[in-house]
Amino acid sequence: MARRSVKILLLGDGAVGKTSLVRRFVEQQFDESYKMTIGVNVKKKEIESLDLTMMIWDIYGQKLNKDLHSTNYSGADGAMLVYDLTRYETFKSIDEWIDEVFEVIGKIPLVILGNKNDLIKGFDGSDRTDFDAFVKENHLDMVESHTRLYGEDPEFTRVPDKEMERWAEEKADHAGLDFSHFSTSAKTGENVEEAFITLGNMIKEGDKS
Repeated sequence: MARRSVKILLLGDGAVGKTSLVRRFVEQQFDESYKMTIGVNVKKKEIESLDLTMMIWDIYGQKLNKDLHSTNYSGADGAMLVYDLTRYETFKSIDEWIDEVFEVIGKIPLVILGNKNDLIKGFDGSDRTDFDAFVKENHLDMVESHTRLYGEDPEFTRVPDKEMERWAEEKADHAGLDFSHFSTSAKTGENVEEAFITLGNMIKEGDKS
């Protein structure tokens, strides 16, 4: 019997690390340089333990292309929504991404990733108190890429753990949203494979219900 193929959407604001996460998962590689995804980039990964073939749709993350996004959502079996742990505004966008997906194709299994936790751990392991200055001093390549692409200097504000916990509680208790959340690093690979495997399991469990 042929292995089942599932379509996974990878969504989130620009420069949160979506393409790097896919590359880490599929190729076990990481590239420090940032290259903006134009349109859609599709990668394939065989998951033997789940008897699934994942077709991962890495979709351009700029909100101004929202009308184009919805045309790519059709037929999706699950979605990963990614925010950047070092840029608070990308976390605030998660609600908007969820609403957009559900509006177009209805409820599907979700996994939410707070990416770049290697930067958070680097700061927490230092004696620094100014997070924005720490990131800009130690990750100049990320700052330069952001400035080149968006024409403005980024402002780095970490996402508070407690706020994510409150958001998750509210979504589970009041909105009835069922999802998993991981703190990930495309650079080190932490929790990347676990997140994709979890989404695969959620899709398979949904098939049984």
